[in-house]
Amino acid sequence: MAAVYKTVSKKNARRAEAEEDSEDLEMEDFIDDADDTTSEEEEEDEDEDEQEDGQTLSSAQKQLASGMMPKTRVLMLTSRGVTYRHRHLLADLAGLLPHTYKETKLDSKKKQAGYNLLLNSLADLHSCNVIFFLEARKRGQDLYLWLSRPPNGPTIRFHVNNLHTMGEINAGFSGNCLKGGRGLVVFDRSFDEQGPVMDGQPGTEYRSLIKEMLRGVFCVPKRGVRGMKPFVDRIIGIFGVDGKIWIRVYEVRQAEGDNKNKEGPDVSLVEIGPRFVLTPIVILEGSFGGPVIYENKEYVSPNQVRREDRMDKAARYGHRRDTTTDRVTKRTTLGLNEEAGVKPSALDTKKVFS
Repeated sequence: MAAVYKTVSKKNARRAEAEEDSEDLEMEDFIDDADDTTSEEEEEDEDEDEQEDGQTLSSAQKQLASGMMPKTRVLMLTSRGVTYRHRHLLADLAGLLPHTYKETKLDSKKKQAGYNLLLNSLADLHSCNVIFFLEARKRGQDLYLWLSRPPNGPTIRFHVNNLHTMGEINAGFSGNCLKGGRGLVVFDRSFDEQGPVMDGQPGTEYRSLIKEMLRGVFCVPKRGVRGMKPFVDRIIGIFGVDGKIWIRVYEVRQAEGDNKNKEGPDVSLVEIGPRFVLTPIVILEGSFGGPVIYENKEYVSPNQVRREDRMDKAARYGHRRDTTTDRVTKRTTLGLNEEAGVKPSALDTKKVFS
């Protein structure tokens, strides 16, 4: 019986060793096969990615060569505290630009995340790649414009002043543009000559960046926009004066000329509004955040201007009070004050003829 048990145990041990060797071989083969397949699949994926990148680059080059713009959609919204003039400005721009999506006011007081998370999430929700955000400060006294390219940036902040909507000067801005039409964006030569000064060197890359951001907002794509009409009946002029950006909107009006010898109709430009002036303040690398890549050193905030006005008024008031105090003191010392009694003199009339 002992010999039988020994032979059985030897057989079981041999079987266990054979199974372990077979398992080791199978695992090694499996690992080798897995390595081969993963490397081949990675190479195929890299080739496919390179082909897709080449196709996208070729398609983008073809679009640019044919004059087609990439698909853009602008998210337009305001912050809390805007006035009716600011709301009318946003409504006028939304009516002029058919590739915009108008959102309600942004309430940033409920969340402490700031504009970065809220605006980027809204742009992602509505499939917008440009953000046009109007921020009101000091109970509507100051208006700032944020232009951003979510989610990676950049972001440009402007100060908006000299604002006039379509309804404010209706007599001067009497136009009849077609709603949903496209407009030509024209950058005047003065934009490069007298536009925003970039570190004292005109024509640097920052000015080109501002031009590209404005072009992305006001240029309407040829296709892919709901409610767009295939007509070009307006011109959006962007000028540069005194280091600021002046934006005007004109209607292309055609009228039959009186002279019959002319070949075509008379073409004239009529301003329809809105009009406003932008002063660049800062350019951020990210979308509503990130490092500062440009800062306008010549910009003076409206708070500083108002503070200087108050200080001037206080100085004038203090000068008047000092003058009044000196005059009262002088009259008192000379005895000319009405309240103080005058000392009788020996040559007084009452003394002489008494």
